[in-house]
Amino acid sequence: MFKYYQDILKQMEKDMQRIDPLHNFFEVQDRLWEPLVDVHETAEALIVKVEIAGVSPHNMQITLDSDDNLIIRGVRLEEDQECSRRKRCHQLEIYFGPFQRVIRISDKVRIDRDGIQAQYRDGFLTVTLPKITRPEPASTEIRVDFTE
Repeated sequence: MFKYYQDILKQMEKDMQRIDPLHNFFEVQDRLWEPLVDVHETAEALIVKVEIAGVSPHNMQITLDSDDNLIIRGVRLEEDQECSRRKRCHQLEIYFGPFQRVIRISDKVRIDRDGIQAQYRDGFLTVTLPKITRPEPASTEIRVDFTE
């Protein structure tokens, strides 16, 4: 079944108003979408991998704030020419517009802020947060207090 783009938008607005009569459809368009994220730890670093295909590196910002939150924000732009040529939409699942993802870094992981690196390749942003490692002594001598 084919539907025109404008008809899909009108139906979505009706559905949202049915759920929440005070809801304004046009405010929803300004909301942020959240890309998918994988986080894993190695012996040397915490690795954050974000799926953001179609986002230009010039349109993203990565910050590690003072509370150890890794904040990844940006915008995926849709080509105006592509939008204007649409007559009917069969399926729309790709989010466009601004996005933001906040990843809380565990208090147990101490990050070397000077060594953080980010790489964008094949639609994935990979942020490597190297850990601060303290060398542990091979052995520790423990003094015993003796009282009589």
